[in-house]
Amino acid sequence: MPTVIVQDVPVDVYERLRQRADDERRSVGDELLALAAQALQREDRVAPRLPEFVASKEVPAPFDLPRSSLPVSTTAYPGEPRLPDPVCLERE
Repeated sequence: MPTVIVQDVPVDVYERLRQRADDERRSVGDELLALAAQALQREDRVAPRLPEFVASKEVPAPFDLPRSSLPVSTTAYPGEPRLPDPVCLERE
């Protein structure tokens, strides 16, 4: 199994690592390996990609939908037969 040696560790970092190792009931080396594995596992997860272009204002589409040159006639729905009034239904 490969060996990793870390030199010139700041005292405050070592003390925090030692405290974490004590809390987890591990040796300092085992805690360091656990932290490295956890960091690499997070790195393996694919982060969502941000779009390369983020518009600061609304950008129109590069094309319009085709439109008919003929006028479109519409008629309003007469609304018949009408639905019964809910107030009248409560009284019945």
